[in-house]
Amino acid sequence: MKRSLFGGIAVAICAAVLPISSSTVAVHASGKTIADVLVASTAKADANGFDRNWGDYNIATKAVLLFPDLVAAASDPSASLTLFAPSDQAFRLLATRLTHKSYSREGDVFAAVASLGLPTVKAILEYHLVGAKLDPATVLKSDLVQLTTLSGSSFTVDVINKRTAFIQLVDGDPKARNPFVNRISIGGALENGFIHGIDRVLLPTPL
Repeated sequence: MKRSLFGGIAVAICAAVLPISSSTVAVHASGKTIADVLVASTAKADANGFDRNWGDYNIATKAVLLFPDLVAAASDPSASLTLFAPSDQAFRLLATRLTHKSYSREGDVFAAVASLGLPTVKAILEYHLVGAKLDPATVLKSDLVQLTTLSGSSFTVDVINKRTAFIQLVDGDPKARNPFVNRISIGGALENGFIHGIDRVLLPTPL
C-alpha cells in the first residue's frame, strides 16, 4: 500500500468507555498517525500490498482499507486510539486454524480472512481498537483490567511479568490461544495514540 491511500480522510471519533484512564505522563507525539505507521509497514510491499516479511502488518493494513470509517479513524490526528496490531504471522495462524491449510503467501492469508465476510472482518478489526491513548506505562499498570473496544466488546489485560513487559490479552474465544504483546509502542507516541504489536489475532467471539 502506498502513502496516498490514507490521505485526506479525517473524522472525529468518540472514545470508548474504559475502566482505566490513559497515562498522564507527558509524551511527545512524533507527528505521525496510526495510519502513517501502518503505511510505513508496507514500504517494501508489492503492488497488492504484500511482502515476504511475516513480522510486519501488511494484512492488518489491507483489511483496514476495506472500511472507510476505520481508515478515517486511523488517519485522524485528533483521535484518541490504541491499536493492538496483529502481525501478518498472527493472521496466518488464524487462517491455518480456520481452514486447516498451510500458507506461504500473505495474499492467500488475506483472502482466507476476507472469506469470513466483511461484517466479521470489521468486528475483528474494531476489537483491536481501544478508544483511548494507552501508552506502555498505562498498559503495564492494567493487570486484570478489561478494556472496552470500538466494537463494544472487551478483552482483559493480563500482565504476567511487569518487569519484562510479558503481557497476555484474554479475548472472547475461550478455545483459541490468547495473544501476547510482542512489540511495545510501534512508531512511538503518535498524534492519535499508540500501536502495540501482538502475536495472534484477538477474537471477540469464537470462530
